[in-house]
Amino acid sequence: MAAKLPLIAKKNIRDEYTAKIPGLQEKLKEYTGEDYEFISLPDFDVLFQGINQDESYQKESIGTIAYNAYESLVDKIKYILQSNDEEIFKAHFNQVVSARKIVIVIEDMPSGYACCRVKDGVLELVYKTQNYGTNTSYLADELQKELDKAFAATNKGELPLSARLGFKQDFLDKKEKLEEDIAEELEGNKITLVADPAEIWRLAVEEFDKLKKRDQSEIDLESVGRNMGAAIFAYFEGFKSALNYQFKQDEMMIEGFLDLCPKKEVHFKLVPKGSLSKDRSYNDGIFEDDAYVIRATPQTWYTNVSYACDQLEKLL
Repeated sequence: MAAKLPLIAKKNIRDEYTAKIPGLQEKLKEYTGEDYEFISLPDFDVLFQGINQDESYQKESIGTIAYNAYESLVDKIKYILQSNDEEIFKAHFNQVVSARKIVIVIEDMPSGYACCRVKDGVLELVYKTQNYGTNTSYLADELQKELDKAFAATNKGELPLSARLGFKQDFLDKKEKLEEDIAEELEGNKITLVADPAEIWRLAVEEFDKLKKRDQSEIDLESVGRNMGAAIFAYFEGFKSALNYQFKQDEMMIEGFLDLCPKKEVHFKLVPKGSLSKDRSYNDGIFEDDAYVIRATPQTWYTNVSYACDQLEKLL
C-alpha cells in the first residue's frame, strides 16, 4: 500500500513550495525567455514513495527540498549565463528542454546521490532512492554536459553547447587582439584568422564514427568540444610565435609570406588521419588556395600546437 503524505508534509509543501515556487519560475523565465512547468501537488504523492520514511527531514520537509532543488538549478543557470554568451546558452537550453518541463525524480542510482539529465525533452532533477535532499547543491553541476548529451542524441554531428560557448569565449573574444599582434609581426599587414567550429566538429565526429569501437579512444570528442575555442586560439598563437622567431620582422621574409598568402588569411582546420604532410605526425602548416592553413587531425587535436608552424620559413 502506498504511503500517504502526512499533514505536516502537506503543510510544508503549501508554505515552502507552492507559495514560493512562482518566484523561481519568474527568475527562470527571465534567464531563458520561456515559461517552464515545475512539479505540482499530485507529484509529491509519487515523490513521497521514494523517500526514507524514517528520516524526519525528508518526510516533513518534502516541499522545502523540492524548492531547494529548483533553486539550485536556477542558480546554476544564472552562473552559466554570467560566465558565457547569454543568447547561445538560452537558445540551446530551450531547444534541448523542448517540453518546457522540469521535474524531480527519485530512483535507484548506480553511484552518487543527485544529478540532472534530459529525457524526451524534459529536464529531470534526480535523487537517489531514500536520499531525497542529499547533495542538492551539486544537483545541476553537470547541466551543460547533460544538455550536450541530449542534444547529440538527436543532432549528431552538430556543434554542441560546450563548443559554441568555448569558441565565442576563448577564441572570438580574443581574436581581434591576436590579429593586431600578428599584424605587428608583419609590419602592419593585417591578417584575418579563420576557423569554422561546425566543420571542425563535423569532421571529428565523422572520423570518430569510422573507427572500430576498440579504437575510438584515439579521438577525444569531449576534448574537441570543450576546448574548441582554446585550442584554435593556441594554434593561431603558435603562428604568431613562429613569425616572431623565424621572421624577426624581416621585410624579405614578410614579402615572401604575403606573396604566397594573397588572401591575407590564416586558417585552422582538422583533416583526416594520414592527410598531413610527409614526416608530420601531429600537425602542419601549408599554403593552400592563397591562404596559409594550419592543420591537425582529430587524433592529435590540441597536441604539440606550438610546433604546427615550425617549418613556415622553409615553405617560402
